[in-house]
Amino acid sequence: MSINLMSPVNVQGAASRGGAAVLLCSAAVAIILLISLSWAEQLQLWHALGLVGAGLGMFSGWAKLAEPQFFLQYDEQGVRYQHRHGCWMLTWGSFLYSGVPQYNGQPLGYIGFKVTDYDSFLQQLPLRLAVRIMTEQRALHIEAVRQGCVSGQCASELLTESGSFATATQRYNGIKAAFASRMKQLAAQTGFDVFVPVSLTPGETQQLCLQINQARLQLIQNTVT
Repeated sequence: MSINLMSPVNVQGAASRGGAAVLLCSAAVAIILLISLSWAEQLQLWHALGLVGAGLGMFSGWAKLAEPQFFLQYDEQGVRYQHRHGCWMLTWGSFLYSGVPQYNGQPLGYIGFKVTDYDSFLQQLPLRLAVRIMTEQRALHIEAVRQGCVSGQCASELLTESGSFATATQRYNGIKAAFASRMKQLAAQTGFDVFVPVSLTPGETQQLCLQINQARLQLIQNTVT
């Protein structure tokens, strides 16, 4: 199958869909409820519950609108993960493959990437985004550490954030060192270094990984048409 990557391929997730509709509908319900209060002698329980629900709906709609329209993009340069706090990129030559990580034989809600060039990834990784990813994926990291500890006694040691990390050519400190150490720990237990959360079906996720891998091979081999 030949993939034309001259134009970017954009992948939209469920998190950003329908934000405007949810926000507008919730706002309309809130307005109707507020107008109806002018004819009510006192605030009824259903009024209060309706206003709370409408408020939650507006917040949910606003949160959806704050999400990037496309959470993943790939083109001739590589794969980009779009997060509301920033973006990272993996060039085609900096990773070996993508796939769906599993736990106890069940697919996890992530796409994983096997990174081969830590430097090209870490050097362009925004610090703010690194912090957010470490926070959001902490449960994944803890589970990977738990799998790597036969007796459970090593968990506290592995969960301690590293203050320094070195590759063959670079040394990293602080946030990037902690992030790189997590990459190594995750790779040791899952086979993948970096992860992108997805809200697609398992079949759609597998197909997306297949397309990314095909695109990488074609770019590496200079066979894109």
